[in-house]
Amino acid sequence: MALLVLAVALAGLWLARKPITRGFVDRKFAEAHVPARYTIQELALGHQRLTGIVIGDPDNPDLVADWVELETSVGLGGARVVGISAGKVRVKGRIVDGTLSLGSLDRLIPKGEGGAFRLPAIALDLEDGRMRLETPQGVVGIKATGRGRLDGGFRGSIAAVSDRIAGGDCAAAHAAGVFKVDIRQDAIRLNGPLRAASAACGGNGAAGVRSDLAGSLAPDFARWHGSARLSVDTGRVQALTMAGLSGDIRFAGSAGAIQGKAALTADRLAGSGVGGQAGAIDGAFRYAAGTGAFTGQARLGRAAVAAGTRASFASLGSIGAGTPVAPLTAQLARALDAGARDFAVTADLSAATNGARGSVKLTRLIAVAESGASITLTSRDGTQFVWPDGGATVRGDLVMGGGGLPDLNATLAQAAIGAPVTGMVTIAPYEAGGARLALTPVKFSAGLDGRTRIDSVATLSGPLGGGSVEGLRLPVAARWDGRGGLAINPACAPVSIARLRVAGIDARGTATQLCPVDGAMLRIASGRVGGGAMARDLRVAGAIGRSPLALRAGSATVRLGERRFDLGAVAVRIGTPDRLTRFDIARLDGGFGATIGGTFGGTAGQIGAIPLLLSQAAGTWRMDRGKLIVAGTSTVSDAAGDPRFNPLKADQVALTLIDNRIAATGLLTTPGGIKVADVMIRHDLSNGTGAANLVVPGLHFGPAFKTEALTPLTKGVVENVVGTVSGEGHIRWSRDAVTSDGVFRTRDTDLAAAFGPVTGVSGEIHFTDLLGMVSAPNQVATVKTIDTGIAVQDGVIRYRLLGPSRIQVTDAIWPFAGGKLSLDPTTLDFLDPGGRHLTFQLTGVDAAQFLQQFDFQNLNATGIFDGTLPMIFDASGGRIENGRLKVRPGGGTIAYVGEVSKADLGTWGNIAFQALKSLRYRSLDLTMNGSLGGEVITEAKFAGVAQGEGAKSNFLIRRLARLPFVFNVRIRAPFRGLLETATDFYAPENLVRRALRQNAPTPPVQPSESEKVR
Repeated sequence: MALLVLAVALAGLWLARKPITRGFVDRKFAEAHVPARYTIQELALGHQRLTGIVIGDPDNPDLVADWVELETSVGLGGARVVGISAGKVRVKGRIVDGTLSLGSLDRLIPKGEGGAFRLPAIALDLEDGRMRLETPQGVVGIKATGRGRLDGGFRGSIAAVSDRIAGGDCAAAHAAGVFKVDIRQDAIRLNGPLRAASAACGGNGAAGVRSDLAGSLAPDFARWHGSARLSVDTGRVQALTMAGLSGDIRFAGSAGAIQGKAALTADRLAGSGVGGQAGAIDGAFRYAAGTGAFTGQARLGRAAVAAGTRASFASLGSIGAGTPVAPLTAQLARALDAGARDFAVTADLSAATNGARGSVKLTRLIAVAESGASITLTSRDGTQFVWPDGGATVRGDLVMGGGGLPDLNATLAQAAIGAPVTGMVTIAPYEAGGARLALTPVKFSAGLDGRTRIDSVATLSGPLGGGSVEGLRLPVAARWDGRGGLAINPACAPVSIARLRVAGIDARGTATQLCPVDGAMLRIASGRVGGGAMARDLRVAGAIGRSPLALRAGSATVRLGERRFDLGAVAVRIGTPDRLTRFDIARLDGGFGATIGGTFGGTAGQIGAIPLLLSQAAGTWRMDRGKLIVAGTSTVSDAAGDPRFNPLKADQVALTLIDNRIAATGLLTTPGGIKVADVMIRHDLSNGTGAANLVVPGLHFGPAFKTEALTPLTKGVVENVVGTVSGEGHIRWSRDAVTSDGVFRTRDTDLAAAFGPVTGVSGEIHFTDLLGMVSAPNQVATVKTIDTGIAVQDGVIRYRLLGPSRIQVTDAIWPFAGGKLSLDPTTLDFLDPGGRHLTFQLTGVDAAQFLQQFDFQNLNATGIFDGTLPMIFDASGGRIENGRLKVRPGGGTIAYVGEVSKADLGTWGNIAFQALKSLRYRSLDLTMNGSLGGEVITEAKFAGVAQGEGAKSNFLIRRLARLPFVFNVRIRAPFRGLLETATDFYAPENLVRRALRQNAPTPPVQPSESEKVR
């Protein structure tokens, strides 16, 4: 271009020829006020050659050329330049107000219409032309070469470089381009690659920019258009980073503005926790005066949320562990993770920039995951995001669902940036793993600071502790503080449960008022879960199996942060009133998570018809895959109105409840720690049936452990037991009846019974009604000795127990005094105040051995007797009533061996006693009456009497002997050989007194007047 100026200035050289050429050219430069230096080396017709050309300020020239050759033509209009050839040309230029300026050369350039620059109609052959072009955007170095007419037909190449070129807030570094130039009449066409090490605009940038440019410039350089195939190694738009960006751009513009369309793709994109491997953007753009705009569509394929963000979904899945929410949060976490691993996004958007500020408006956004999940946001007004302040306006309709996500429709509205986002969300019931959550339309409001309020009513069903809850209905008032803090239900709210099934419980229609604990029913702060709920006078009604259930708790508290709950004053009733299982629990606590369990204390109750009362129970409990497991200790008492045993301690209790069946084992001990029995219990709650087995391995009684320490039933029956008892007891129950049986045994046991001391008791007793203390008939016990006042040994007793205080004796037989002693069948009732009647039969008893039982020291007898000894035992003692002994035919003898006082008896009394001192008799009847603990009066009637050996005889006695004597003798004496009977039993200390008396001499059988008692 500078060469064209030079050619025009020298057009007149040909006319003046060389002598006048310099003056002419100098005048032309002077007229244009353009300093110039040159040398005319050749001057011929139509051809001129100049060398050493310098135009402009010599110190800062606008053009320097080593040589220039001009081709001129002379016509009627004068001489004109038609061609220029040049060697090395160096030019300086500037863009001023959108127009190219060549400095002082501008005054030599011919003007087009309106004074605008235009390319001259000259043929140019440029060997090496270079220009330093200063633009408002930066300095560009240009190198050109080529040949042809400048107004059409020029072919060549142009190379341009710039260290930095910038416009507004956009800049490119180390830019370079090499273009083929094709000048035609209507345009200057450029085609070639353009490179830039980096480029940035409004905080966004790119590196490794390459473009294959095909463009056209208007002849006056005021307008251009073209296309470019773009390739970028890496790029960044706000938080979005790109790699492998490529595509096509079509553009048109001028120095003041540029617009066009772009279709770009990226191999990889990442930003704001999201990355993808196939991104694309299509749309139209415009940039002018520092402002930009874009309208189009963006797509991102094979996208994924960052692993760190997905890891947070795992913590979401652990929320509500052990509650009905757990399957829902677990599925939601899995769905979010699966959807976030591979999805595609399409967005219809428009963007605008103004310097460092900008905004993006979404009119539609669709995200579809490989998992089947999808999210669609549509908005007529658009959802807008701005930077650098980060504000946003959210408007439109949001639809989400599929791939395990809940199906929802939301309407979002926001009046302006900074105003709260409000809306309504309709969510379809969400189901997973047997859990179901239904929400009424959710109202929400979210402020610019993140504070969000959500209100709805939730109905939840799902698994709980091996069971389930159905229709748990609770108002939900959620508050998000925008700083990671969430509070749900900070105020009291009513809650109802349609059905609760857990641990065999089936409860229906439960309702109560819940109040928050620690500020909210659910509170999340700094990633930690807290809060809880509390209820007063909680009542639950339903069934456990087929048995009715009623549960009441004075207080119930759940603490989510600690994953614990506490119940106080719990009352549990299972079954009908006639078959009621009840538990009253002062304290029950537990934790929930992977398992549910805790402790309990202060528990009392009774399982079904088991005649056992539990009290002071304490221990631990836990749920394991639907099974309730309890371990602890308790006190066990008899449920009967008149207890059959004293309270025992139950140790090592292990109870399980599964499928409506209770199974329990334990160890019964006395309060002092003596083991009594092993207990095994089973109970079916569904039908009210069950059984209890008691195993007594060997319970030893003695001075250290007496029977009255175990049971009050021995009171009035036996005492001072020394021996061991073992056996098994079985109790069975149903809705209709309770039955029991058992077998117990003992060997060589000693005791004190109501009828006397007993030693060496052995036997086995079979109970047909253990609870009623009823045995099978004909139970057998062997007894070494029984001393009822008449000591007997080696007896065999056949009996039957008829209850706790009644014994039916079938028979009892002892060898006795050379004969046999037997007890007539009788029933002994130890609670009968009228006394117990025992009738002993003596068969073939030797008189001498019989009298030895009474320890009579002054009386001897012979003969075989039979008889009956009726005895009565009551609270006042024992006595013989009308006991009778009769000698068998053949009679016997009786002799008195004591001393008789003549002075006191008189003559006739002395004669009688002398005759009685030794008698033979044919018949003898004894009648006995009196207290066994005091005096027994024995009346003896002798008949067929004759003197025996040792009796004194005289004339009178011999005469009297011929008379038919009948003697009636009345003997009054203590019945020392008998036990102190029932008096000793009711007052055992009498046994001690009797033991102290046993060393005292026994008085003889005679009147006190005859002889002192020895």
